Amino acid sequence: TTNSAVAYVDGKRPARADRPAIVPFPVPQLVAAGELKDRPLLPSFLYLPAQGELAEGDLTLPWDAAPAYGVGEVARALGQKTPIRVVSSAKSWLCHGAVDRLAPILPPHAPDEVQKVSPLTASILYLEHLRDAWNAKHPEAPLDEQDVVITVPASFDPAARELTAEAAREAGLDQVALLEEPQAALYSWIQGTDGAWRERVSVGDVILVVDVGGGTTDLSLMVVAEREGSLALSRVAVGDHNLLGGDN
Repeated sequence: TTNSAVAYVDGKRPARADRPAIVPFPVPQLVAAGELKDRPLLPSFLYLPAQGELAEGDLTLPWDAAPAYGVGEVARALGQKTPIRVVSSAKSWLCHGAVDRLAPILPPHAPDEVQKVSPLTASILYLEHLRDAWNAKHPEAPLDEQDVVITVPASFDPAARELTAEAAREAGLDQVALLEEPQAALYSWIQGTDGAWRERVSVGDVILVVDVGGGTTDLSLMVVAEREGSLALSRVAVGDHNLLGGDN
């Protein structure tokens, strides 16, 4: 919700016998007007500048000479000065059933003269930045030719999941799978044990994953079962969507 991160499996890098080599991808982005750097996280912020507010070239990126918006660290920095022009927590708005998630409602409470975007549009722009940043660094392996996994809160309703998938399609990413974030956290724990997780759990054990995020808290229960003589994990329950986390 607050940041986006990217990691990838490089088929050309040596992998250990029990797991692939997972590589973090530092995301190129503007950290200030005209200053491009690679960062481990892309802040999920979108800045909607007023006409003439910024000098020519302030938002220029290697793949876009004249972006209409600022995305990432520069958007967060500009938004601190002019908060009515910054969009944040678009991901949380995607699962807000009481609003029209396709309507231009962000930033909320901004005056009429501020251009607004929908939660879906903001999500598309974040994914497009990640796509273009990846392609700039890896022109030999365009992102739209890769298998992409996008994580979502476990408590996302079907509409929010479909809007996330639609945002990916609009960004040109057709080979996309959605993965619940607590489940992704569990996979990370499994990977971090170097294969020893089966020695730490037994059949019938229940694992509680608590995911306190930038705007929400998700609770998921995983049960340890036996399948074909091996231990396996399956999710058995998800908590309600709790707006507890970050600024909430």
